[in-house]
Amino acid sequence: MITCEVNYSHKNKSGEEVCGDTIRVRRDVDKTVVSLSDGLGSGVKASILSTLTATMATTMVFNEVPIEEVFSSILSTLPVCKERGISYATLSTFLVDHYRKKCFIVEYEFPVIFFFRGEKVIELEKVKKKVKGKELFISEVSVKEGDAIFAMTDGISQAGMGSSRYPFGLGIENIRTEIRNLLEKRVRHADIVNYLVNLAKRLDKGTRGDDALAAVLRVRKEKVVTIMVGPPENRNKDRYVVEKFLNSPGKKIICGGTTGQIVERVINGRIDLDLDSISEKSPPLGYLKGIDLITEGIITLTQVFRYLEGQDTEIGYGAKSLIGLLSEADIINFIVGRAINPAHQNPLFTHDISLKFRLISDIARIFEKMGKIVKIEYY
Repeated sequence: MITCEVNYSHKNKSGEEVCGDTIRVRRDVDKTVVSLSDGLGSGVKASILSTLTATMATTMVFNEVPIEEVFSSILSTLPVCKERGISYATLSTFLVDHYRKKCFIVEYEFPVIFFFRGEKVIELEKVKKKVKGKELFISEVSVKEGDAIFAMTDGISQAGMGSSRYPFGLGIENIRTEIRNLLEKRVRHADIVNYLVNLAKRLDKGTRGDDALAAVLRVRKEKVVTIMVGPPENRNKDRYVVEKFLNSPGKKIICGGTTGQIVERVINGRIDLDLDSISEKSPPLGYLKGIDLITEGIITLTQVFRYLEGQDTEIGYGAKSLIGLLSEADIINFIVGRAINPAHQNPLFTHDISLKFRLISDIARIFEKMGKIVKIEYY
């Protein structure tokens, strides 16, 4: 199945502590919703208004509220500039339906959106609707792996305005050309949005400039990782859990020596240890056909947690490898055995909660904050 990878970059207006442009992302297995909003002006006030707008749009669209109701609520909430008669925030919202392979785009006074298929721009067919007297433009387009949607606020398109090189700003056509050239050179999509924001920074030197936000939604095949940690509480379920693990999609990780022994027994296989991977901080890795990574258990999980929390940078090879595979994944499935090793009990916790369970919960929380979809099943 497809998924939608989202990358973005932003800059503050010179002299401001916060960015007045906001992006919000929500996703699950079925869909991804992304909203970008540009608050009028800059600084704290613009940030509050754009955050409110993007958050409302993303939350309501994600929960399948009809689009007219979404924008009616937003427009009723947002104040209107009395001098210019315009809303205090612009907005674009994208809903990528993973199953139907469709993307729905709603634009409200939003300056720049490009839909790329390869290096070619596909022009969107837009339907105009009016909600509370305001014009919305709605598009629906089929998507496939490799498609990319670039969206950016006018801090990018108007970068350099007033300079001798770009008296009217960088402009939409120049942005389109820059993106096309970078795609032709096989530059990563995440690097393209970073480049555009850095370009705006350079062009804005010596000018008033503005906040700027650039984002890209890239459609690709979803990446799944399943990690089996610990033996089931009921030994009679060993075979069932191992078969569930081995039949899971994507890459597979075994974490823990006892867990590895159970898999060995069920499939009548043998794990070979990589003695070259042993270090002061790293127990050896193991190798077994059909498994992408085999690590030690509690020490490795502790190192992963401490690294992700910024508590430690010196970790073993097993922890580094585990972090690498989990970071690449869109969906992380933990299959966790409830059997408790008394050696792993922490006296600070209640008797029935093992350190292993706490570590997995904390690691899952960190990856969820990164936008990963994390599922934990206990046996």
